[in-house]
Amino acid sequence: MKLEKNGSVVEEGVGAAVLGHPAEPVAWLANKLAEFGQSLAAGSVVIPGALCRAVEVAADDTIVARYDHLGAVSVKFV
Repeated sequence: MKLEKNGSVVEEGVGAAVLGHPAEPVAWLANKLAEFGQSLAAGSVVIPGALCRAVEVAADDTIVARYDHLGAVSVKFV
């Protein structure tokens, strides 16, 4: 993933950096919850980790996240 701010790349990240594979943190969470007799409810939203740090934004900034094999998503702050 490449994160662009106003046309310049400000961060890059790889999904495998989250414990080796993006599914690993979810498995860890499910196993940890099971130790306490808990489980993930059907339909739960689980965010396994961030691919990069948070970036400060201000009015008129445009942020684009480009993902290999998935495409891009952008937002313009007003």
